Amino acid sequence: MSEKNVTNVDQIRDLIFGTQIKDFEEKFRQQEQMIKRMEEKMTTTFLESYHKLQKETERALEALERKLDNLSASSHREKVKLRELLTTTDEVLRGQINDNKDECITKLKVLKENVADENQKTIESMRLMRQEIKELLAVKLTALSDEKLSRDAMAQMLLDVVMKMQGTDVNSVLPEEKHTAK
Repeated sequence: MSEKNVTNVDQIRDLIFGTQIKDFEEKFRQQEQMIKRMEEKMTTTFLESYHKLQKETERALEALERKLDNLSASSHREKVKLRELLTTTDEVLRGQINDNKDECITKLKVLKENVADENQKTIESMRLMRQEIKELLAVKLTALSDEKLSRDAMAQMLLDVVMKMQGTDVNSVLPEEKHTAK
């Protein structure tokens, strides 16, 4: 086809479809403008939502950071309080232990002194008993040299020595008949 034919076809088309094409072009143009406005509106809405969300996120992060700072400070204060309590408790316990130790040492000294006193009294008592036994034996030996020693007398004498060592009285142990036989 020649160029002349192409323009003729265009002219025929314009005559047949001219008004419709113009209507379609106007509608397309309006649609494009509407799409453009919607796109701009969506972009604006999206940007506003994005900025709003960003601001809310920043506020939430700031609030979270403040809470973390508060928790950190609170935790630090609690640690300090616990350390102080631990130190105070340790000092109190050490003081009580030292007081108990001093009290035990004092009681131990008193106990040692009491035991030493009792030991001294026992030694003195044994010395006196020995002395009495020696004196009694000396008296009995002297009496023996004067008279013949009988078995009963010897048994009585040994019994007297044993009873004196035990701190009891011979008369309280022997039956009544033997006391009269002396």
